[in-house]
Amino acid sequence: MDGMFGLVDEACEGEGLPDRLPGSDWVHASLGAVFMETADSLIIKARLRVEVWDGPTEIDDAYWSDQVRLPLDLPTARFFMDLSEAGWDSGPELPRPGQWWLRIGRRETPDELPWDATESDLVRACFLLQFWPNNTVSHRA
Repeated sequence: MDGMFGLVDEACEGEGLPDRLPGSDWVHASLGAVFMETADSLIIKARLRVEVWDGPTEIDDAYWSDQVRLPLDLPTARFFMDLSEAGWDSGPELPRPGQWWLRIGRRETPDELPWDATESDLVRACFLLQFWPNNTVSHRA
């Protein structure tokens, strides 16, 4: 799992690496977990930004040329980060459990680094994760 990290809902711990998302060569996903790969397995540091929106929002397709969109079913909406051989750490928490959409943008070795990153950060990959409620399905009681 070099060059890979994941966000896993706390209720889905121990389920292992999900299957590859159909149509993507860099995302593995199940209803409660998503794992992302960098293009270069030797990348040791990536920049990650998590955004929560009320609904779908715009994304710069030219800058985020690698994108996927997928539904998630999050029993707790509290994530831990699976850092492959580096272990795990606490992750983001969404406002409420339930059904969510997630759009992931990936950019490798960007010419312009977002979010005030610098080359000294050794950033070689950037990921943008945008969450919004999935209002097209009924939520759990």
